[in-house]
Amino acid sequence: MKYTFFALLLSFPVHASAQPDTLWIPNNGHITPHGVTYDPISNEPSSRRIGRFTNDTSRVAVELDYKRGTPSGVYRAFYPDGRPLIFAVYGWGTPHGDWTEYDEMGNVSLKGQYRQGERKGPWMFREEGIKGRYKHGVKNGLWKYYEKGRVVRSEKYRKGKMVRTRNY
Repeated sequence: MKYTFFALLLSFPVHASAQPDTLWIPNNGHITPHGVTYDPISNEPSSRRIGRFTNDTSRVAVELDYKRGTPSGVYRAFYPDGRPLIFAVYGWGTPHGDWTEYDEMGNVSLKGQYRQGERKGPWMFREEGIKGRYKHGVKNGLWKYYEKGRVVRSEKYRKGKMVRTRNY
């Protein structure tokens, strides 16, 4: 989840013109910062803002749809070689819809959904071997922890507080 934390908090462009930005990309077990410079926000009612890697401006690092100057629509972040890193959906400035992250091999490493900026519903953290649910942005219900395809531990949450744990 450490990769997810960095990608989530630091990878998407803030709609204020904070430039350059940083896209944190997993690289052989480490997280590597990559500078990103964005095209200016368009005054058009609908537009797509493009961020390019500062060390190679021919490569697109980030694409984000805007409506009336606010992030709203599809967000995509890319590895420096062009492979997908993040696919997400924004609604009026906050994550609102699918959120998918990909590992270096192109496999889905994280999958879930946001509603008005909060995690909601089932989430899967593949690298860590965790499956669970969120409700109103906090853990809720049964969370399972896997090793080699088998459940080794489960935790039950109610409104973000753990109420039970079991080891198998």
